Amino acid sequence: MKDDRLRSPVKTDYVEALGRAAYTFASLEWQVVWCAEKIKPGSLDRIVDEEMTAGRIAKTFIDLTRNMPKSSEREELKLYASKFMELVNIRNNIMHGKPCTGPNGDSRLKGRAVIEISDLEKAADDFVECGGHLNSLLYGFLQNYVPQAST
Repeated sequence: MKDDRLRSPVKTDYVEALGRAAYTFASLEWQVVWCAEKIKPGSLDRIVDEEMTAGRIAKTFIDLTRNMPKSSEREELKLYASKFMELVNIRNNIMHGKPCTGPNGDSRLKGRAVIEISDLEKAADDFVECGGHLNSLLYGFLQNYVPQAST
């Protein structure tokens, strides 16, 4: 029924932080996908067609950056590919968390530990920071990147 969602015992500030973390991760994930596409055209179709999980996208991105010609930008992309894999684990901890009652009595999710608003905010900040670096590389170095011919 209309407004049944409001019967859920979770407070608005927690849901807002959770939603922002989910949204910022999705934005980061697509920065990775577009970088992968620039490194190896056709990656986007493969990721979509195979319905890759974030973990598989991270592994694909790590492999793509590792196989690029040596350059300082490749090293930077490799760094952010590894960072993305770390952030996938943080996102999974959040999104696969189980509902619980936190120490203060409020509804929370629990992954490895109870996930507080501050944890969600830090995760969202980390997602945006990594995405920003990748966006700079996408519209900088990768803008004119010429992929190696496949052998």
